[in-house]
Amino acid sequence: MGQKAAPRKGTWARVVESVYRRISPKSKIAVGISGGADSVVLAEALCRLGANPLLLHFNHRWRGRTAEADARWVQGWGKKRKLRVVLGRADQAGRTGEGEARETRWKFFEKAMRSEKRNQLWLAHQSDDQAETVLMQLLRGAGPEGLAGMGPTSARGHFQVVRPLLEFSRAEMRQAAREAGLSWREDKTNEDPRSWRVRIRKKVFPFLAKTYGRDVRAALARTAEILSGETEFWKQEIGKIPKHPDVRLWRSKPVAWQRRAIRIWLAEQGFDGPNFSEVEGVRRLIGGGQTAFWQLRHGAGVRRSGSKLFCLNKMGLIAKGNLR
Repeated sequence: MGQKAAPRKGTWARVVESVYRRISPKSKIAVGISGGADSVVLAEALCRLGANPLLLHFNHRWRGRTAEADARWVQGWGKKRKLRVVLGRADQAGRTGEGEARETRWKFFEKAMRSEKRNQLWLAHQSDDQAETVLMQLLRGAGPEGLAGMGPTSARGHFQVVRPLLEFSRAEMRQAAREAGLSWREDKTNEDPRSWRVRIRKKVFPFLAKTYGRDVRAALARTAEILSGETEFWKQEIGKIPKHPDVRLWRSKPVAWQRRAIRIWLAEQGFDGPNFSEVEGVRRLIGGGQTAFWQLRHGAGVRRSGSKLFCLNKMGLIAKGNLR
């Protein structure tokens, strides 16, 4: 008689296991919580595991009273669980660009992490988010680091970012919430067609599924996982990069090595996500010749002085790792 297969665990149990694996004795955890299903599931799992997470909620002030109600809901949710909640809000009401909103939210996170002395920020991004990110990065012409998407862990200044839910889909996160008996808030901006991410989710993915005959989100998420591993390989292969690298040493390296090194170096100086033209511009500096300066976005730039490269901030000063 054949062995009976072990019963498959529920989605909530698998989420808790995934979260538990990433908690260490030194973890001082804060979790970004919007009130949506994904972040509520993550915060609840941490709470039930005894991690005592700090809850960080940011109000972009895009949705008026509804957004204020979300903040009050998160406060009440945390109070019931005896968790500290730190609220942030944009200086001005009204919709901004998605990039600007992201930067404002990160500034809030960074300030709260420092003032509350937390060393890990946990975020509830899942595999659908990952697929959307990879496709958007592909369309903007990002390099391999961009196509690697969001890693399960990454360094951000003085703290670590942890994303333990990347193996789960958006549908699975809602299933986990239902299994755990959790309620959540629905953010109407997730249905707003003005958002590039929403258009990807609501129009592009369904079109690709219909045309290609299968859901492409899993394939994009796998691509991110593959390239994330290659990114780690290249970091080890290239090794530690000086703050002011010597172009004479880089000049003899293969093109692929140069491009990776430039991306890693710029990220270490605080300039994340350079596009293709920016990377190639810096490569021109490596090659020598008359070009001694290359302009980057946000008013930043790279200058060659003698045989050394210098990353400059928007005021033309040598960067101190804060170009984001």
